[in-house]
Amino acid sequence: MKSLIQKLVEIPGPSGFESQIREVIRKEVEPLAGNAQVDNLGNLIVSWGEVKAGGLKILLAAHMDEIGLMVTHID
Repeated sequence: MKSLIQKLVEIPGPSGFESQIREVIRKEVEPLAGNAQVDNLGNLIVSWGEVKAGGLKILLAAHMDEIGLMVTHID
């Protein structure tokens, strides 16, 4: 687990530029998931298990971006 967390925090991913981190997360979860897709907003949506009428659903939401700064001028 520690090596996975280290790998994830070392990948650059400021807001609006999460494509690298999203692909790493996708590769990590795809073997466990039945379905992994990216929507138009860049969200990674992963689902697994059977869908049953009246069945329970669980949502796990997390940020994959990091705090970043963009320097536009140096004086």
